[in-house]
Amino acid sequence: MSEQQSTAPSSGLFTCISCQVAFNSAEGQRNHYRSDWHRYNLKRKVVSLPPVTSEQFNSKTEARESKEAETKRVIETTNNYCQTCRKTFGSSNQYDNHMQSKKHKEVAAKQALKQQDPKQEKKTLTSVEKQVDLTITEETTEEEMLAMIDEKIKTAPRLEETDCLFCNHKADTFEDNMTHMTNVHSLFIPDIEFLVDLRGLIRYLGEKITVGNVCIFCNGKGRGMRSVDAVRKHMNDKGHCKIAYEEDDDAAELVDFYDFSSSYPQIEGGDQEVDIDAELGQLTSALTLADDEMSLVLPNGSVVGHRHMKRYYDQKFKPEETRDSVLINKLIGQYSESPAFESMRNSNNNNRLLITDGRHGMRSTEAFKDLRTRHEYTTKVGMNQNRLQKHFRIQII
Repeated sequence: MSEQQSTAPSSGLFTCISCQVAFNSAEGQRNHYRSDWHRYNLKRKVVSLPPVTSEQFNSKTEARESKEAETKRVIETTNNYCQTCRKTFGSSNQYDNHMQSKKHKEVAAKQALKQQDPKQEKKTLTSVEKQVDLTITEETTEEEMLAMIDEKIKTAPRLEETDCLFCNHKADTFEDNMTHMTNVHSLFIPDIEFLVDLRGLIRYLGEKITVGNVCIFCNGKGRGMRSVDAVRKHMNDKGHCKIAYEEDDDAAELVDFYDFSSSYPQIEGGDQEVDIDAELGQLTSALTLADDEMSLVLPNGSVVGHRHMKRYYDQKFKPEETRDSVLINKLIGQYSESPAFESMRNSNNNNRLLITDGRHGMRSTEAFKDLRTRHEYTTKVGMNQNRLQKHFRIQII
């Protein structure tokens, strides 16, 4: 009792500032805070509007409920209601547009099909019940996993040669089916000039879709799907009605249906032709690995390196000079940079260190050429470094 008296206000009333009302007890104040009237006044306070009284709030609520009831009664009595799609439209124009839409026609066709064949729904449920659970846990043994895979293969549906891979269309012949998939779904057969078993390829792709539930373009790289309809919907929505053939693994998977032997070059040797595969086999057996284990040594002694080492192979170092004349000129150049030699050269500016080979007359020493080459290299490096700067000083002209 003392605790309640300590929390009670000095005036003995519990007020709500938002609604500008007072209560005799804390319980009444808490019930008021839970009411819609209080929430409504809080929203009005946010937008700087004065609060409404309880009578005004009740009248607004009654008016809104009566309006909603009238609107609902008008919608129920109007003719702008589609029984097939279970949708109501506000005007006759919207209703007419909906009745002519493709979505409404598809829903109406599905309902008509179910009414003609009431067993269709049971067949669908049966096919769903036959789905095998392929969930694999840590406790699943290899025998159980193989048994689940065998059960999946047995219960999975099969597509015939006249069934389209991407829809429910069924053609009369295999040729008509290929024409349908090419014209309607833009199916493209890669390297068709080397294809030797077209029927086997289509049959294999059909088993991937029906048994494995795999998109023939994603080839197992995307998310897993559990039914043939899901795979077909994915391929049509994503534009994946095409065969994965760009990567080496995808092409190797279909190599059994192709024969590329006609594209191999043949080497003529006298009266008989030698297959290029035999030549390549002999060449491969003669290859040896270099000491650095990064390159191959060909039978003729040439060394073949890996493309990753190209930047190192492209480096060209200047060969070391061993000629006596060059070594002497370099030695003279080293002495020319000493202070004693510099003072001697300043005393006689007309004297230059020259050397002759007896054929081309007088020419500058190799030391001066090395010095000039060094200065040119330093200038080039400085120019390249200037291009790497992120900020520049304003050019002064």
